[in-house]
Amino acid sequence: MKKYILLLVTLIGSYTAANATNGDNTNKVKATLTTVMIYKVGAAMTHIAKADVTEGNSELTISNISNSVDINSIQVNCGSNVTIMGVEFATDNLQDEIKTPEIKFLEDSVQKVNKSLSKVKTNIDILNDLLNVLKSNRDIKGPQTGVSVAELTKLMNYYEAKSISLQNELDGLTDKQVKLSDIVNKLNDQIAEEEKKNTKQMGKLMLQLNCAAAGRYDFTISYITQNAYWEPFYDLKADNISAPLQIIYRAKIYQTTGIDWKQVKLSLSTSEPNESGNAPILDPWFVNYSEPVIVSYVMASRASGNTEDLKDDLPAASPEKKAAPGLDEHTTIADKELNVTFDIDLPYDVPTNGKAQTAILKKYNVPASYKFYTAPKVDEQAFLLAQIPDWQKLNLLSGEANIIFEGTYIGKSFIDPASTEDTLKLTMGVDKRVVVTREKLLDYSSVKFLGSNKKQIFTYEVTVKNNKKDAIDISVKDQYPVSQNKDIEVALLESDNAIVNAETGEITWNLKLAAGEVKKIRLSYSVKYPKDKIVDLN
Repeated sequence: MKKYILLLVTLIGSYTAANATNGDNTNKVKATLTTVMIYKVGAAMTHIAKADVTEGNSELTISNISNSVDINSIQVNCGSNVTIMGVEFATDNLQDEIKTPEIKFLEDSVQKVNKSLSKVKTNIDILNDLLNVLKSNRDIKGPQTGVSVAELTKLMNYYEAKSISLQNELDGLTDKQVKLSDIVNKLNDQIAEEEKKNTKQMGKLMLQLNCAAAGRYDFTISYITQNAYWEPFYDLKADNISAPLQIIYRAKIYQTTGIDWKQVKLSLSTSEPNESGNAPILDPWFVNYSEPVIVSYVMASRASGNTEDLKDDLPAASPEKKAAPGLDEHTTIADKELNVTFDIDLPYDVPTNGKAQTAILKKYNVPASYKFYTAPKVDEQAFLLAQIPDWQKLNLLSGEANIIFEGTYIGKSFIDPASTEDTLKLTMGVDKRVVVTREKLLDYSSVKFLGSNKKQIFTYEVTVKNNKKDAIDISVKDQYPVSQNKDIEVALLESDNAIVNAETGEITWNLKLAAGEVKKIRLSYSVKYPKDKIVDLN
C-alpha cells in the first residue's frame, strides 16, 4: 500500500512538473514607468523591468505598458548576453478591470441610490395594497340592512380621510421614485462617459529571447503612444502700468494611455513626432492664357479695398484640476536646433482619465511698456497692450492667456509668438476708463455732382477721454479708402497731423493724455467717381 501511495505521489509530481514546463512556461513581469517625453501630439514612454532569464530560448511577457502603442516605435534593450529574437504587442484582456476613483465613486453612488429607490418602490407597493383593501371594504355589510346616519357619516369621513392620506403619501413617493430614477440614469451616463477614457486595459509585450547565460537582467522598453499630449497656457499679471509684466508659463497635460503615470519624470517637447520630415519640392509652374472673368463693378470696388476695415490691426484676442505645486525652480529649458524641451526634475503624477493636469513650467518677470490701442471704426474700446522687447528668449508658444491686471481678473487673451517684430504686443484687456467715440460730422460731410462725376466728402471726429488717475499713451488708428481704379479719385483732406500710410490708407495718431484730459482728432477725405457707377463707401 505504501509503495502504491509513493508511486501515486511521484506520478502527480511528474504530471505537475510536466504541465509547468510544457503548458505555460512563459516568464511574466511587470514594467515600471520611469520617464515620459510628452509632445504636442503623442508621447514617448520609457519603462524598466527586471526578469530572471534561463539559458537558451525562452519567452518573456512584460505587462503594465500602454494599451495604445505605435508598433513601429517599440524598442527593447537588454544586456549583451540576451538576444531579443522577436517582439509582439497585445492588449492584456485577462487582467482585472482597472477602475478609476471616479468610476468607483459613481458606482458606489448608484448602489446607494438604488437602495433608496428599492425602499421607495416597496413603500409604493404597500400603499397601493392598503388603498385596494380600503376600496374593497367600503361597502357596508352586516346582519342589518341599514345603519344610522351618524354611523354612515363616521364611516364616510374615515374613508375619505384615509384615502386622501394614503393617496398623498403615494403621490409623494411616486415623485421621489421619479427623481431617484433620474439620478440613477445620470450617474450611469457619467459612468459610461468615464469608461470611454481608455482606462480599463493595459498592454503587454511578448519577447522571444535567447540567453547565453542564465541570470537576472534589466530590460528597458520605450515606444510612442498617441494617447497623450500637452498644450501651453499663460497667466499675464501686472500690478499697474508702471510695473513689470509677470508671465506664468503653464502646461495642461492630458493622457489616456491605460496606465496611471505615478511619480514619473516628465519632459515636455514642442516637436511633433508624426510631423512630416520631408522638405517640400517645387513642381514646374506652367503659365498659359485663361478665359477672362467678368466681375460686376461693385464687386471690383470691394476687392479694391474700399470696404476694408481695421480688424486685422486689432491685437489678437480669443473669445471666451488641480494645479501642480510650483515647478518653476525644478524645470530646465533646453533650446535645441528644431524644438524646445522643458525637463521637470520633480516626479509627477498624471492619471489616465483624460482630464487636464496643470504644471507650472516657468515664471518670468519681464520689463514691459504699456500703451493703449483703439480702432474706433471697428470697436470703440481701448485695449491695453503690453509691449515686450527681446521676447524671443522666452520660448513662448501659441496659447490662451488669463489676464490679471491690478489684482483683478480681466478676461482671456491669446499669445501668438509667430511674429517677425522685435517687440511682442500682448493684449491685456479693455479698460472702460478710457472712453473713445467716433462720430460722422454731417455739417462737414457732403455730396456734390460735378458734370459726369459724383463727389462725396466724409468727415469723422474721434474723441478720446482719459478717466484714469494716471496719464496714458494711446495709439488711435483709422483709415480712408485707397483707389485702384483710375476713374475713382480719393483725396485725404484732413488728418490732424496723423502718421499716414498712403499705400494702405491707414492713419495713426499717437496721443498722450493727462488724467481727466479729453482730446478730439478729425479725419476728412473725399471720393470722386462717375455718377452712373456705384461705389460702396460704408
